[in-house]
Amino acid sequence: MNHHIHSEQQGSVVAPVKFVPFQTATTQGGAVVFFTAHQGPLREITFDPIVFNQVLVNQGSGYNNQTGIFSAPETGIYQFMFSAQLCRGGANNFWQFVVNQVPKSLCHAQVANGDTTLNTCYMVETLQQDDRVWVKQRESSCAWASAVSKTITFSGVLLTSRRGMYSSSCALLGRDMYGTSVQSSVATLHLTAVPLMLCLLLCLCIWLC
Repeated sequence: MNHHIHSEQQGSVVAPVKFVPFQTATTQGGAVVFFTAHQGPLREITFDPIVFNQVLVNQGSGYNNQTGIFSAPETGIYQFMFSAQLCRGGANNFWQFVVNQVPKSLCHAQVANGDTTLNTCYMVETLQQDDRVWVKQRESSCAWASAVSKTITFSGVLLTSRRGMYSSSCALLGRDMYGTSVQSSVATLHLTAVPLMLCLLLCLCIWLC
């Protein structure tokens, strides 16, 4: 794999970001989720992959900020998001989600000279354990970020996995704020609603008669 590193990519970093290779989720039921940012602009050259060096979240240790590649810790359905603030000047911008060297989704954005906008792309993909995902920038593209702006980002989350018949890996999707399972809450609501409906029907019958 080719790693094209532009001098601005390194020169715009305020300080090195320490890579934590074995960060794992000790709470939330083993969630897999990451959120990363690129410090500095991506000027009109190829980045394959883009190395998002600033790691803000890396539950499950799937993302490697030395290579820019996410490796799926387990088989499941994942959602990925890439966002980039476009440079001013009318660049013809192309970015791609790549899975195991195969381009899967193409992002295109272009604005008139002097304008800028935040471009956001999504991909939902079924991955096998150890499948690799990254973002590629084509040569004509240009995105802007400072060392602290977080305007070029790459993130992902495991939506469902084979653990527990494709249950969600994120505990927040399966529990309410009090830690009670949503399924239990629904069951309780159902048991409460049935007598209430019977009571209402009885009152309606009495009123009509």
